[in-house]
Amino acid sequence: MIKAQKERGAAAVEAAIVTPLVMFMIFGIVELGFFFKDYLGAASAVRAGVRLASANPRYAGYAQASADRIQYSGSALEYDTVEELWIYKANTTDDFPEGFGSFAGCNVCTKFRWDGTAFAPMYSGWPADTQVACVGAGGPPDRIGVYMKLKHDAITGFVFDTMTISQHAVMRLEPIPVTNGCK
Repeated sequence: MIKAQKERGAAAVEAAIVTPLVMFMIFGIVELGFFFKDYLGAASAVRAGVRLASANPRYAGYAQASADRIQYSGSALEYDTVEELWIYKANTTDDFPEGFGSFAGCNVCTKFRWDGTAFAPMYSGWPADTQVACVGAGGPPDRIGVYMKLKHDAITGFVFDTMTISQHAVMRLEPIPVTNGCK
């Protein structure tokens, strides 16, 4: 009888040690699941936006159409957490904005902010009529990029409080034949 009582006490001690570890692992899995949902949603939205922007060279509404596509494609995201959204002219050597070696700044771009219902432009520095997209224009077409940075807040706060997600994608502008009125 004394041996059975000792074993019951051992099981309680084991449960007291293991239960918090198991709960921490479960909360960690949940937190990382929500983080990856936002990470993949941002990546998908950025790729959809750059595909639309690259297919519409020299179209005056290319940046707003791209931002609208990002909003439509990333419907699982909370847009009030978006800190930066840029549609930009990319360097020829890397994926950063022209004239910069990082995402520290952008002069040849359109920057957007979330106004509660849609992305609204707050700076525009790359007019559509300056885009190089003509076949035989003396070089390859310009490269267009989309950059989005957002803040992901943790649900439980056990693993992390907040993380920053930044995604970007770059494509070449689709060439326009001279026969289609390209200047």
